[in-house]
Amino acid sequence: MVAFSLFWISIYWYGIFYFLAFLAGYLFFMYIKRYSFFEKYAPGFYSLLQKSPEDIVLYTVLWLLVWWRLGHIFIYDFSYYLEHPLRVFAIWEGWMSFIGGILWVITALLFIIRKYKFSFRDFWTLADLLILPTSFGIMFWRIGNFLNQELYGRLVTDVFPSLWSHIVSFFSYIHLFYIYDRVDWFLRINTNFLASFFEGFVVLLFSSIVLFVSLKKNRRTIGFLSSFFLVWYSFVRFFLEYLRMDSQSEYVAFLTKSQRFFVLFFIIGIFLMYRSLKKSSYMK
Repeated sequence: MVAFSLFWISIYWYGIFYFLAFLAGYLFFMYIKRYSFFEKYAPGFYSLLQKSPEDIVLYTVLWLLVWWRLGHIFIYDFSYYLEHPLRVFAIWEGWMSFIGGILWVITALLFIIRKYKFSFRDFWTLADLLILPTSFGIMFWRIGNFLNQELYGRLVTDVFPSLWSHIVSFFSYIHLFYIYDRVDWFLRINTNFLASFFEGFVVLLFSSIVLFVSLKKNRRTIGFLSSFFLVWYSFVRFFLEYLRMDSQSEYVAFLTKSQRFFVLFFIIGIFLMYRSLKKSSYMK
């Protein structure tokens, strides 16, 4: 959806949200750099942060846009984009995939590790810190989904057939129930706002508290925030899939394409969380 036009150029809400997310990430890393939180703890990461913090943001932006887009294309709508190849570049329409984002994280971090010769401590430090700007971005990108009327939810009457009228009115007032007029004129569950809150805001709040408390006490378990994000996001997305009714919610053996990935991510996240808590590598 177009936010406004500047002369002949259309500025899309997605573009604004991308910019805000990347700007927030850059300012966050500048804050980390300024107070030297990781100078002794993760020298490789801190050296990169001192010399070229823009590289972190640049690699993040490039791999994010590429892999998030490719994830959606190959997993969900490959046949459509095979027939309309130029639509691959229409990123202002949205349609990004978190599963592709996971591939982005792996690819970008491995590239940084190889180029800057990071240790595992440097690697997990960077991965943990990326969780905050990522969750901030997810919070706004889901609002972008709402403005574009994508990823709409199921009919309220199908999921909650016996809700009282005043409860329906209240949920409609705060837009948790919403009529997606580009789709039809039925009241649907606003899975966009639910996702924005549970996938984005909750992770952002929890991660911020854990990170800054640990920095204040000079004590932090590396890899914990990364694994928590993977576990929590996979858990939330798995159940939100049952409330969604869109082109991505095609069930095979009671699971959507996305849910099969999230089961795998959840298991991997539990393993990584257990490993991070067991090793308990703390700052000194």
